[in-house]
Amino acid sequence: MPESHLAHHVTVRDGPGAGVCTIVLKDAFVNYSLADLLKRGLKDLCSEKLQAGVREFVVDLSSVTVMDSCGLSVLISVKKLVDAESGRVCLASLSPMIQRLFTITKLDRAFDIVPAAPDEVSAST
Repeated sequence: MPESHLAHHVTVRDGPGAGVCTIVLKDAFVNYSLADLLKRGLKDLCSEKLQAGVREFVVDLSSVTVMDSCGLSVLISVKKLVDAESGRVCLASLSPMIQRLFTITKLDRAFDIVPAAPDEVSAST
């Protein structure tokens, strides 16, 4: 996905430390209709950031109200990519519905999930 298309769906902020990047998903629905494009775009973005030395990614899900298995697949793909480079993916600001989805699927055991706003999450978390 061209970077301009990705910008419609995410906001990217580099953290105060050079090794941290916050990715804010803007869409309320992260599902089958967006998953393939979002997966490619986020994997490309994370690959570029990994090459630049970023090792921690905070994904802010505060805007997300609906997620299906395709949406979960996007996050799992990003996590696998980052894990392969000794990085870390942390999910932040999950709504109660999205938190429940992660609990039901037991993905809350695979991801680091924090209630804090992304600005409060640091590499030491």
